[in-house]
Amino acid sequence: MRFRVWRSDDGGAALVIALVFITVVAIAVTVTLSFADTSIRTTFALRDQAAYSANADGAAQIAVNALREGTYNGTSGTCFGGGNVLTLSNVYQPAGGPADSAYVACTLDNDHTATDPSVAINASNRPGSAILTMSTGGEDGINIKVSGGRTVKVHGGIFSNSNINVELGALETNAEVTARGPCAGSITSTPARQCNIGGAPNPKGEDPNYAPAAGPATPRAVPNCPGTGNRPRLITFDPGRYTNLSGLNSLTSSIDNGPNANKCKGSIFHFRPGTYYFDFGGEWLVDTGYLVGGTETSTLDPDNPPAIPGACQSPIPPNPLPPGGWTKPAPDAGVQFIFGGTSRIHLGAARFEICGTYSLTSPPVAVYGLKSAHNGVPAQSGCVTTVGGCAVILSDNAPTSRLYVQGTTYVPRAKLDISLNNLTGQVFRYGVVARSLYLNPTGSASLSNPVIEVPDESPSYGRRTVINLTVYVCPGSSTCSTSGQLRLRVKVGVIDPTGTAVAGQREITVYNWSVQR
Repeated sequence: MRFRVWRSDDGGAALVIALVFITVVAIAVTVTLSFADTSIRTTFALRDQAAYSANADGAAQIAVNALREGTYNGTSGTCFGGGNVLTLSNVYQPAGGPADSAYVACTLDNDHTATDPSVAINASNRPGSAILTMSTGGEDGINIKVSGGRTVKVHGGIFSNSNINVELGALETNAEVTARGPCAGSITSTPARQCNIGGAPNPKGEDPNYAPAAGPATPRAVPNCPGTGNRPRLITFDPGRYTNLSGLNSLTSSIDNGPNANKCKGSIFHFRPGTYYFDFGGEWLVDTGYLVGGTETSTLDPDNPPAIPGACQSPIPPNPLPPGGWTKPAPDAGVQFIFGGTSRIHLGAARFEICGTYSLTSPPVAVYGLKSAHNGVPAQSGCVTTVGGCAVILSDNAPTSRLYVQGTTYVPRAKLDISLNNLTGQVFRYGVVARSLYLNPTGSASLSNPVIEVPDESPSYGRRTVINLTVYVCPGSSTCSTSGQLRLRVKVGVIDPTGTAVAGQREITVYNWSVQR
């Protein structure tokens, strides 16, 4: 018997392998095609997003330029002239298909001035001249006597409604000098001085009519000299009305004026921030210690006398600004000394510094002479307002005296008679308006710096308005609104260097340019 041997056939296995291969390839192709489709779709979507973002960028640029060419400053006008929204129909025209439109909404940022170190000096809070005298005759409007034939420097313009008489030495300013009457002596200015201009109207010669502070005239008692023994102390005063001349003199005068005489010699007399009315009808002598008016820059300690100047927070920013900017004093950080009747002050061997309160819209008046009654305090009168009479502020040439008014001095009916000795800086900062001004520096006075100044207006200062722009894009539409696609948020600062918005002369700073996906 023969047996047939059956040989195996691998055709079935090959078929299985072929089917597996075909299946794997099909899955791979399917996945690849799926990825390719997703990639293509994503690419088109990204291209769309890029196009819409480009549209939003263009719309924002148009809005920023409109702000530059406008006058909106956060308090007057609107961002875009006709309103606070800008509709840009068909702002972007693609190669094919309908155009895209955009919509830009403008809102004022909550911190539009609070965090701005550059908001400082502008046309609204800067006096027109460093010196303005209102006298029209019978006395010199401005009288200068400089021992040693040296030069008194002023930073800012000078205007006298009568004459200017430089009896000894020289007067120099970096700005104009104008006088209705004659000028005598050495006077250097840019441009050259203009004297004898007569009575023709000139806005720089007009009384700016600053208003007195509105603080209440609450009657105040002069504080006593605390403790026993003769030693320096810290004595504080509160805002209000002071009528007790003998009480004031017993604290600040070295002359034997009563039981407190000399007990507080060399003390610190701190006048806390606020409005002070002086209605005591006579001369207040300050010839001992340190008088500081306004918010102190550091803790006042009678055992460690304060440096003057620099004891109170000045309303005047440094120029140039420090790298971190300038921190403006808090609102109502300064004082205003208001003089009524025949009240006046005589500074002797003492150090005196008072600081006015900073304002964006008006000068920081630190010394004020009443032209009319205010809060029950009478207008200046008597010898204070009489030609040839007494000065509302008189300083003698005591070797240790220092006089610094960090703010504007406004006494248009009164005379200032100032002697300078060993001075190392300005006496009146932020300008003087007086009936007449007499300056008598001694031979030892340092005159390297201006004695009187007004701060400059410059691009480093001005008014900044911070604005938020929100940009929407509406693809394929000839109109747009907030129903479109939010694509961009922009925060910009619009800076007016002089404080006044001038179309086309505004500076733009971009703080944030955030694309929205």
